[in-house]
Order: sequence, then structure tokens, then C-alpha cells
Amino acid sequence: MKTIATFLFLIFFQSITKAQKPEPILSFAAYVKESAYYKEQAGLWQKETQKDPQNAYAWFNYYRATRNLVRTDTSDHRKSEEKYQQQAEIVDAMEKAVPNSYEFHLAKWMHHGQNFAYLKHLKKADELGFGRTEHLSDMAGWGEIERDRAKRDKYCKLWLENGHVSPGLMYYNYNTLIGLKPNAILLTFGDNDTYPAWLLQAKGIRTDVTVINAYLFLIDEYRNKVFKELGVRHTPFVALDTVDAEKDYYWFRKELIKTLATNSKNNPVYLVVSCDTEYSKPIESELYLIGLAYEYNTKPIDNMALLKKNFEQNFALDYLDKHFYTDISKDIVARTNLNYIIPMIKLYDHYKLAGEQEKANSIKEKLLQIGAGQAEEKDLKNYLNQ
Repeated sequence: MKTIATFLFLIFFQSITKAQKPEPILSFAAYVKESAYYKEQAGLWQKETQKDPQNAYAWFNYYRATRNLVRTDTSDHRKSEEKYQQQAEIVDAMEKAVPNSYEFHLAKWMHHGQNFAYLKHLKKADELGFGRTEHLSDMAGWGEIERDRAKRDKYCKLWLENGHVSPGLMYYNYNTLIGLKPNAILLTFGDNDTYPAWLLQAKGIRTDVTVINAYLFLIDEYRNKVFKELGVRHTPFVALDTVDAEKDYYWFRKELIKTLATNSKNNPVYLVVSCDTEYSKPIESELYLIGLAYEYNTKPIDNMALLKKNFEQNFALDYLDKHFYTDISKDIVARTNLNYIIPMIKLYDHYKLAGEQEKANSIKEKLLQIGAGQAEEKDLKNYLNQ
């Protein structure tokens, strides 16, 4: 019979063996992993490329692990140029070892971001990547940049079909979209408040909303197309590589929402609640919280009525405390759901003041569920128990 010591040793050995196995590297926007994980995986995948230099899949995961490590390792104080060069060397090595592979072309495109000079590599990856999923988000993004809704929807649908979509992020973005007025313009700021919204629109949900990622607006061609579609007056914007780049970029952040609001169709403008403060602070007196977004309005509005309507009638909230699914982005969803806290606390206080204790208790239960296990849990409990 095995002793307890032997049993514990076997468990330890198995955990070490598992930790040392190279694993597919996915977007850090979908999975929460520590930098130590990416460092280990980069080393393991590098060894795979040394064993077989023609293993394109190993090269791609080596590149992606290194890329994610650079983005998550706060102890790495090298200059950005050095970090960039490290990744460039991997892509250059791929070009020599696996030049005709799906993985090389996708890595080449990813490494140069939204630089259209390298668009041919994304197109080639799509041509070679039948059945592959790693390029679908980039293809959807390309469709958006071209303002080709059919192309964007095509790749979003393929993305949905492969199943690598977070239900929690889909619910969250559904609630963001469903709370907006007809024909709204919604400004977003990251992967997780942009892609899921596009995926929902590909399913036919709130297709009237124009979802715009603020950082795509730095692309002149894209910004000009959107402004023309919306009937927005032209706004001069100097390229970021000019002498006045930072000064002009500050002006752009400060004025973008006001500029969008000049659209000739009088479509209402919103910012997601997770917006960068550089965009929201200059106009905070004209922003009204209506749920998971702020409505921009130069005239006072009764946002409490809108907040109540969204939470009581429009939002799908069961997913917050009834998890009937496995979520590939569980940890990210938990952090994302913290954005509910401010609007829910406003509702909680309103219900208490109005003597609607049953509604207050319902909101309280969901707030406690949202805060469970998070850094904000203690402060949230203290506030709710006052």
C-alpha cells in the first residue's frame, strides 16, 4: 500500500510535469495568466523550435508567449525598443524557418499592429488558415477598419462558431448595448468592450448602434470614413509622428466626444463606463450614467429613470449569480463585472431612500456576488452594511 508521503510525491510530480508541458498561448485579453507562466511557456516553446525548426506552430506559440510576457511582466524595465526588438528577432527567425506558413504571416501582421503596409500578411494568413481561429479577431477588425460590415460579420460568425467566446463578456456587452437609445454611437476602449459587441451585432442584436473603438480612430482613413458616414464635421488631427503629436493627441482625446456629438443625424453619443479618464474627465459634467455606459448630453437628463429602466426592464442579470456555463474568461469576467458596482450602488441608495427594501436587497445580493473574492470586497461589504 502506498504511503501518504508517496501519494503526495506523486501529486507533486504530476503538477510539475503538467507545468512543464508547452501549452497553446492565447490572447491575454481572454485569459488571466501570470508573467511567470508566459516566461516558462516561452522557454518551453523555444525548445520545441530548436528540436524542429520547421514546426511553425511551435514558433507561433513561442512568439505569442514572448509577446504576452512583455505585456504582463512589470519587473521588466527594458526600453520598449529592446522589447520590440526581441519579438522582431523571433518573427525574423520564423521568416527564415517557416516562411510559407500560416503562423509566420499572422505573427508578421500581429507584430506590426494595424500597419496597413503589412496587411498582405494578414490576408495570406486568412488564405492559409482554413479551420484556424487565431486570425479571426484580426480579420473582423480589418473588416471594421474598412467599414465593411459584411466582412466584419463574416469573421465574427466564424469566431462564434468555433466556441472560443466568453459567455460572461457576451452578457456584459449585451447589457451595455441594450441600454442605449436607438441609433446610438458607442465609444469603446479595449478588446473586451469591443469584440463582444461586434459578435452580438453579427447575431443581429442592436445593429443600429455604431460601435467605435477609440484607438482605431487614430487611423486617419478609418476616422474619416466614420465621420463621413455619421455626418460629423471634419476635425483636423495631426499624425502622431509629428513634432506636435502629444499636444494634438491630448486635444483629440479632449474633443472627440464633443465632435461625435455634432453628427448631422443627431444620434446620441455614449462612452462605456470603463472608458479612459483622459476622454471622460474633460466632459464629466456632461456625462450621465445610464447603466454600463455614460450618455453625453449638454442638457440635464433624468439618468436615474434611465438607470432604473435598464436594470429593471432591459438588462440580463441572472448570469451574475447563476453560472450555468463554463466561461473561458472567468477571471476577466469577474473583473469586468466590477463595472456594475457604481451604477448598482446608486440604485441601491435610491431604493433605500424610496423605501423599496425588496429591490434594495435584490441589488445588494448581486453586489455581494460581484465583489466576492475581489480586492473591493471588504470596502463593498462595509458600505452595504452601514
